[in-house]
Amino acid sequence: MRILFISSSSGSRGGGELYLIYLGKELSKKGHSVGLWCSQNPIMDELANSFAEFGEVLRSPYTNTYNHKFRSFTYILPQINQDIISQWQGFKPDILHFNKQNLEDGLDLLTLSNYLKIPSLTTIHITQTQASLGAFLGKWRDIIAKTALKNFKGSLVAISENRGQELTYFLSSINPSSTKIVVINNGVYLPTENERLTKRQKSRLQLKLNPEELLIVAVGRMEAQKQPLLFLQWANYLKYKIPSARFLWLGDGGLTAVWDQWVIENHAQDYIQRLGWQNDVTPFLASADGFFHPAAFEGLPFALLEAMAWSLPCVITSTLADELKFPQGSCCVVSEKDKFQGLKTFINSQDRAIIANAGYQIIKEKFSLEKMVYNYIFLYKNLTNS
Repeated sequence: MRILFISSSSGSRGGGELYLIYLGKELSKKGHSVGLWCSQNPIMDELANSFAEFGEVLRSPYTNTYNHKFRSFTYILPQINQDIISQWQGFKPDILHFNKQNLEDGLDLLTLSNYLKIPSLTTIHITQTQASLGAFLGKWRDIIAKTALKNFKGSLVAISENRGQELTYFLSSINPSSTKIVVINNGVYLPTENERLTKRQKSRLQLKLNPEELLIVAVGRMEAQKQPLLFLQWANYLKYKIPSARFLWLGDGGLTAVWDQWVIENHAQDYIQRLGWQNDVTPFLASADGFFHPAAFEGLPFALLEAMAWSLPCVITSTLADELKFPQGSCCVVSEKDKFQGLKTFINSQDRAIIANAGYQIIKEKFSLEKMVYNYIFLYKNLTNS
């Protein structure tokens, strides 16, 4: 089967791009031919280069929604881009698989697919509406997105049961028979116990960590949504409770300078560090003893899923917990009202072990990479009648 992934090209370096790499690579291993179509913008170079290791890459002078001054309003009068259509046809795909960061990006791409007779689907990672996020003219932008999704002839894929419910509600004014919403959970690789312990020993040695030191890691862009400054508050609190704790953030972004200044002003350089973006975070997860994910909202964060897969006790915000709806006890939850109450569970090593095991079991049962790939292949075959 020939599968062409079409990226809305946000260049976010987030879970949506990791998803394309994980899924594309596994499909390639199973003998399928995979391709990636994305923008020529340099922000997409990293994804394109990674994908090129196992699949064909097509680049286009396409402009992502968030690089348009008027955002989704640009799509009110959609135009047919024959060059893009020709690129897609040139790959000779059996199926077009669109990958959207959120509800409103890449609507023009969905419109183009309606001019082709190739079966298609689109995965939507973040289902929060622009209105709910307080975006400028969010209500009207949501109407545009809803109309485009209604007119899309392919299937809509949500990345978790909760996201599927939100997407269903968002499109509730549309005749249900005219929409095809499928839920396929995001999935991550599950390391073996031997792999985890071997990599942990090697990684901790490279990071020069003493056996008694407790390393807590976070992975993400330093943007407002990810709340990196909240990470600092959590770290500062735990340092006084667990003197051997060290904290490491992997990633950079718009709040990097503010983050660095906080560390300096609070004389925290000895126990709080930051590294830039890492293509492979597994050595850091293997060496860690805990994971912070202070994001205000997400789709279904790969960083968190991977940390749970590596048997790390994870700390998340109550707002994210409300969205994910993981079983109680699978993560340590910190609320906005009582910023540190939830961290008290994390202090006890036995409680951390219980949380880590509960989180691992969830990944094993619902969010494994193997299950995700199997479900997509099943969907592809249904859509192509093969």
